[in-house]
Amino acid sequence: MAIAISILLALIAGITIMFQTQYFWGKEDNPNIASINTSMTNFNSAYGLMPIVVVLVLALIIGLIMCTMRGF
Repeated sequence: MAIAISILLALIAGITIMFQTQYFWGKEDNPNIASINTSMTNFNSAYGLMPIVVVLVLALIIGLIMCTMRGF
């Protein structure tokens, strides 16, 4: 369980950092990048991205620590 949480944490943090630094811009010819960019842009305009991501990352870190301490 801790491995799954750490992978999810890395994916969320990585995509958020790449979106904030505009790494995805100019790479819309790749359909996966275009889909991620569109989804993140819509989510950011609707809800405001950073506060939600910070809360989600903190919750994942707490869950990771709890799963690591309990051993499953």
